[in-house]
This record gives sequence, C-alpha cells and structure tokens, in this order.
Amino acid sequence: MKNLTTQMIYRIILCCVSALGVLLTFDIFYVGQGANDLSWEFLKYYTNISNYFVFVVSVIVLCHNVKRVYSGEKEGYNEKIHNLKFITTIMILVTFLVYIILLGEPFTADFWRNLGNLSYHVIAPVLFILDYFLFEKKKSVSVFAPLLSTIIPLIYVVYIMILGAVIPNFEYPYFFLDVNNLGYGGVAVWVTILVIIFIALGYVLWLFNRLVKENGKWKIDFKNILWLRAPKNFDLLLEDNESKTEKNKKD
Repeated sequence: MKNLTTQMIYRIILCCVSALGVLLTFDIFYVGQGANDLSWEFLKYYTNISNYFVFVVSVIVLCHNVKRVYSGEKEGYNEKIHNLKFITTIMILVTFLVYIILLGEPFTADFWRNLGNLSYHVIAPVLFILDYFLFEKKKSVSVFAPLLSTIIPLIYVVYIMILGAVIPNFEYPYFFLDVNNLGYGGVAVWVTILVIIFIALGYVLWLFNRLVKENGKWKIDFKNILWLRAPKNFDLLLEDNESKTEKNKKD
C-alpha cells in the first residue's frame, strides 16, 4: 500500500496505542496506585522493553512520513531505519507469540478485559507487525538482520541473570528464565530454543521483504542483497528496477 496519507493515519493510530501501552507498563494507572508506587520492576520485563522499542521506532517512522506528506509526496514506502524497524518487528512478534502461546490465557474473559494485556501484548504488536507487512520498502533489509535481531534479547537474558545473581530473592519475570527452578542448564535450553525461533522468524520476514511481483508473477528476488548497509546508489537501483518492471507490464 503506497499511499503516504493512509500510512500516516495508520501510524498515528499505532503511535497512540503504543504510547498507551508504554504508559500502562509503569503500573501507575490502576486503582489504588500512583506515582509513589512506581519502581524499577517494570524494567525487568522483556515485554515492556520490546514495547519501548516499538514506540520509539514508530515515532521516528511517523515523523518522516508526516514530513513527506507535507512536502507534497503522494506515494512511497518507509525509507527510515529499515534494519532497526525489522529487528523491532522480530522483538515484538516474539513478545506477541510467547504471550499468546505460553504465558497468556486468550480463551478466558479476564484476558480480554485487561487493558494493559491488550495494548502491549496484542494490539500494539499486531499493528506494528502489520506496518512491516503493509508499508515496508521491498528489498530494504540486510541479510544479517535476522541474526542481529538476537543481540538485544541475549543482552536482556544476561541482564536478568545478573539481577538474579545479585538481588536476594529475585523474582524472575518468566518461567523459562527462572534459574531457581530450571537451573542454568535449563535456562540455556530455553534461551537456545528462543534464539532459534528469533532467527527462523527473522528469515521468514526477510524472505517476505524480498518477495516481489514481476510480469504478473510473485517471486523471491535474491538480486542486490543487502549485506550490512545499502550502497549509496541503492535507492536509484531499486527505482530503476521498478521502472523496468512497470515498463514490462505495459508492454
């Protein structure tokens, strides 16, 4: 979907939902709680951290989108922070899947009545993931991005292990990181499984980013693969290829 005004409206909604989710992660908007109840505990949850990335990336992309619309541009796709947006998509996709499959109870009424759960576990993640599928520029993501998407989660695991080692009676945020019950070996097994999931999901989304339609047929284009960053003339190459494709369609 190339219409930039449509993208702008969609991203305004995304940023509003994401902002609500971020605020709710602080746990200060519930009955009987206020600013004095705020603690560092919200920083130990991967869900919260991934939602903070979603909010920041969404705002950056929206600002560029608004700038393009007000400069008179009508059509196009996202042109900012492709790899960071891709990595954030993987982060929030895993947040969504892990919660739906392992942690949450989506078939209960309480799940759907909890505004926090819905905003930062379901609605914001789904909107952000759809933004990638609908509005991300094709062939714009590095082939290494799925591997890079594991760096932040692994840093998070190290961070939680350090907290668990230095804080007495530390409550681990997730059962698969609970050293007290699983031991370091059990945690390592779970982390390995999740890393494999990150990489697998990453390459599925990377292949989607390479999916193009040429001469009426869909195909995965492996030409001009990006390694770490795009060459200076990469956008010109894409525009030239798109022009050739459009010309072939007319012919």
